[in-house]
Amino acid sequence: MSYEAYKLIHIFGMYLLFLSLGGVTLYTINGGKKSENKFKTVAAITHGVALILLLVAGFGLMKFRGISHSALPVWVILKIVIWLAFGGLLAMASKKEKFAKILWFVFPLLGLFAAYLAFYQPF
Repeated sequence: MSYEAYKLIHIFGMYLLFLSLGGVTLYTINGGKKSENKFKTVAAITHGVALILLLVAGFGLMKFRGISHSALPVWVILKIVIWLAFGGLLAMASKKEKFAKILWFVFPLLGLFAAYLAFYQPF
C-alpha cells in the first residue's frame, strides 16, 4: 500500500474516533443513561474500528518513514499512549455526566497533541 493510502486511512480513523467519542460524550452530558442507549453498540463498534484503523495505518506510516519497531522514538511512544487513552476513555465518557463534561474538552486537546507529535516530532 502507498504512503498516501496509509495517510488517508489514518485520517479516516481519526474522523471515526472523534465521531464515536463525541456522540457518546454528548449523549451522556444530556443525561442519557448507558443502559438506555440503543445506539451504544454502533458507537462502540465505530470506536473499535477507528482504533484499529489508526493503529494499522500508523504503523504503516512508520514503515514508510523508516522507523524501526525495535527502537521507537519518544514521540511515537507518546502517540501510542494517547491511542491507549482514547481507547479507555470511551468507557469513562459513558459513565457519568461529570466525566463526560471534562472529556468534552480533553478529547480535542489529546487529538491536537497527537497531531503536534506527528507533524513536529519534537522528541
